[in-house]
Amino acid sequence: MQRPILCTEYLARSQGSTVEGILPIAKRHNVGAFNWGLVAGKTQTYLPWDSWDHPYRAPPKVWFHDLLHPNGRPYRDGEVQTIRKLNGMPSQD
Repeated sequence: MQRPILCTEYLARSQGSTVEGILPIAKRHNVGAFNWGLVAGKTQTYLPWDSWDHPYRAPPKVWFHDLLHPNGRPYRDGEVQTIRKLNGMPSQD
């Protein structure tokens, strides 16, 4: 391909799409990936698609999109390590 390819939605943890599973494939095929949401907050993208019909009283055990808690702590440390590794950055211990 001579044009850039961008994936605008790749993360749906409860549907089996994970950072660790999808981003290495995207990198291997030179596909950019956008993340819906980043920090859990007002946009509520940590909630799954069914939250429109079935409101959640508390955050679900498995977040849908977001990567960080409001205080900046990763939702899953392994996801951040994967992103760092794919970008040639040293791991954080």
